[in-house]
Amino acid sequence: MRIFLHKIKHKLWENYKLYPPIDYSTFRFLSNAEHSFNKIYNGKKKKIIEFEQILLMTGSSTDYKFMITNVKDLKKRLQQDDIKFLISPTNIAKDNAMYYLENDKNLEKKINVVLPSINFKKIKKFKEKDISKKNKINLLFIGQKFYGKGGPICFEIARQLNRKKINFSFKFVSRDIPSNYPIPDNVEIIDYKISEEIKYRLLESSDLFIFPVVQDSFGVYLECIETQCIIITTDIYDKKEIIKNNKTGVLIPLEFQLYNLDNFGYVWKNWSEFQSFFIQKFKKGYFEDIINQFVIKIEYFVNNMELINTYKKNIYEDSIGRFDFNNRKKKLIDIYSKIDN
Repeated sequence: MRIFLHKIKHKLWENYKLYPPIDYSTFRFLSNAEHSFNKIYNGKKKKIIEFEQILLMTGSSTDYKFMITNVKDLKKRLQQDDIKFLISPTNIAKDNAMYYLENDKNLEKKINVVLPSINFKKIKKFKEKDISKKNKINLLFIGQKFYGKGGPICFEIARQLNRKKINFSFKFVSRDIPSNYPIPDNVEIIDYKISEEIKYRLLESSDLFIFPVVQDSFGVYLECIETQCIIITTDIYDKKEIIKNNKTGVLIPLEFQLYNLDNFGYVWKNWSEFQSFFIQKFKKGYFEDIINQFVIKIEYFVNNMELINTYKKNIYEDSIGRFDFNNRKKKLIDIYSKIDN
């Protein structure tokens, strides 16, 4: 079986370059099967398609009404014989897909859940640090799309920590902060593009990654795992299958999120509308409880600094178990072996 792998720049795709499960075909026209990500290519070649969210296969990522409108066409396309297998990163992502595919049993048979793997070249063996004299907590945020990634929530968290006189530093990496947006004390803005080396250095030197995100952002979670950076984040979409709550990170429930089944494509029909809904809700105080919960969790770590070592050790042990590419490799090879069946 000669399989062609479509190359893209995405964290979920990184390890195909680092640890390829097979020797992929160099030229697409010489292959008889192809493996792609979030995209259905034209042609009659046998296809394995990996996805984060099934509707991205409609060809749009920001026009949500278009995605919903084209669900039936997508379902018909996925039913065709050239599409052999679909790969979902989590069971929740699969359940989301089945909702839109109307629980079609034949399509369900095509979907394989294969947990993502991490870059083991980036991982350093866990070493317990002496934090007995530590009196400051180091916080980090990295992300574009200021509203979708919860930037305003981060700033309110910082303001509350200042009012409580918590000793903290907060590095906030984003080139998408609106001009003249008020920046809280103890928040250091890094508003230029940083290299991968600097990003990983920031992650490794931080105690907590603060991520009150309302849209999906898979890569961040994997990078936190690779660097043993404890993440406090909203429990959106499928992240409870990546982060073990109160063990490898902290998950805070949030109803308002991009992929809400009742609202996606209906209440917010595109990215701009979703962003506007966030701003409206933020101004009306909708996120006050979420902000308080983040502050409480950060305070808990401040008052129990020894937990930092505990969580980092948990992350390391979890990473070398669940996210090892060898586990993923076996499942991928098994999928490829069934292509001709």
